[in-house]
Amino acid sequence: MGTTVKARESDALFSKILADRLINTRFQSIVELESGTVVAYEALSRGPVDTEFHNPTALFERAHELDRVTDLDLSCWLSSVRTATEQGFTTAHTLFVNVEPGSLRRSDLADTPHPPAAAVLEVTERALMNDPSGLLYAIDRARALGYRIAIDDLGADPASLALLPLLAPDLIKLDMALIRERPGQDAARVMSAVAAHAERTGAVVLAEGVETEKHRVTARALGATYGQGWLFGRPVAEVPNAAALTGITFPADPAVTVSPSGTPYEVVAPMRTPRLSNRALLVEMSIFLESRALASGNSAVVLSTFQHQRNLTPDTRRRYRALAETAGLVAVYMAGDAEIERDSRIRVAQIGPTDPLLDEWDIVVLTADFAAVLAAREVNPSNHAEGSYEFVLTHDRDLATAAALTLINRLPT
Repeated sequence: MGTTVKARESDALFSKILADRLINTRFQSIVELESGTVVAYEALSRGPVDTEFHNPTALFERAHELDRVTDLDLSCWLSSVRTATEQGFTTAHTLFVNVEPGSLRRSDLADTPHPPAAAVLEVTERALMNDPSGLLYAIDRARALGYRIAIDDLGADPASLALLPLLAPDLIKLDMALIRERPGQDAARVMSAVAAHAERTGAVVLAEGVETEKHRVTARALGATYGQGWLFGRPVAEVPNAAALTGITFPADPAVTVSPSGTPYEVVAPMRTPRLSNRALLVEMSIFLESRALASGNSAVVLSTFQHQRNLTPDTRRRYRALAETAGLVAVYMAGDAEIERDSRIRVAQIGPTDPLLDEWDIVVLTADFAAVLAAREVNPSNHAEGSYEFVLTHDRDLATAAALTLINRLPT
């Protein structure tokens, strides 16, 4: 009985916090690692002091339990914007604000209060893996409003490394475990992927959880130019002279997300000369690419189209079940009931009767250090038994990413 009463009181307190807008904002400094100069602050949300919900983890856990994450996120957003406005954050990119993708999909987003200057929005890699199509749509909306995009906690989930080019963040925040724990192959993989992405796009790298000089050295070795953590100070309620902050320096123009329209074949065929093949060769090529993904473990993303359900043979099902056990994201696309077990980690998307994807045999594989797309279109769909296809095979990461976006866009949210 006591536990039930306590739970009800806790739920009532949570509801009161939202109803009465009792969220308060603290600011944690972000510094340029070489000079130690404070250039920006991240807005952090807290519940009332001396309550269980002053802890942000407890606050958001209860929001998830009550299915009120979007409501809480809006309250946190309003508090952050109001406090930043009051304290004079008037220079671009001096303010970082955390946001849930669901909030960016609100119909009234344009009418919601915004910071006094262009800000950096932080999304977690968890959101990228949970709902990639929904997140990409949300990010497009945010960029249209002038925000820069940061991906938070990179490295906590290895599969996010493969999805990095799809999100095309302007800033990458390295997970604190990379800074604090003993270096290993996972850290080396993250370092390589981040360095390649930053070199290709001009993305800025920031390290979280810097608490010692040793952490600062490690952060710079991992490619970070900015950092935050208790080495540079605890979160504060008031920022002295916020208007004088210089902000994050972005060397590149804002990233532009590749349009997710079309199909993999429509993306790659104009860029590479298609060749003629039969179905048997495509099967073997697909199996080879699947094996590369399997060898990459949990950093792999595999997106495959099968035209019709009948092409998902028992052998293919076994291969994809094995892939889904280890890969970060596996999705299949087809017309008809895929008959995939409910407890499987395979994501399924239906191909509509008028979708040009129905005539294609595609597989896209993205890992931290490998990219490939096999895109084929049936020559005569009315004579499926003939099994003749025009195909393109490329390992160009930009083309593979563009092809992946056409399929990610078709995943149910």
